[in-house]
Amino acid sequence: MSIQANITSVDALESFRSELIRYIETARIALEDMTGDARRTRTWLDFDRTQYWTGLHKRALKKLHQAEQELYSANLTNPHASNALQKLAVARAERAIAEIEAKLHVIKRWRQVYDNRTGPLIQQLEPMFAQVSQQLPKAAHTLGELIKALQQYAEKSAPPPSS
Repeated sequence: MSIQANITSVDALESFRSELIRYIETARIALEDMTGDARRTRTWLDFDRTQYWTGLHKRALKKLHQAEQELYSANLTNPHASNALQKLAVARAERAIAEIEAKLHVIKRWRQVYDNRTGPLIQQLEPMFAQVSQQLPKAAHTLGELIKALQQYAEKSAPPPSS
């Protein structure tokens, strides 16, 4: 007893395969974007923000030294004057330095915490990476081979055209 399948079209399988390939590409791009964003954020913290606030700190220190120098000169020139303007400039420079140092402290804390928070999340993506980069492409290939085999089977078992 011979059982034959009645295959007339493999369009649904071909459609599914093309959607699977499209999904693989979309998922791969999304996963790469997520890990790339995490790396870029880490770089932004390590270099961009750290360099920015460090440079600002150096400039603020120069302003403080200049304001202190002006206050010292004013005190030498007129020791009995209040020199309020120079004292105000020194106080402003000291406040600016304190604010900048607070920002540097926050960045340092973020850098310490960042890997602890993002590391586990990125590790959770590893199985998905394996699926998208290895298993799903194999499945799409196997599905392609299955479609070819079914098409060959359909051609062989098709009734001959009547003349």
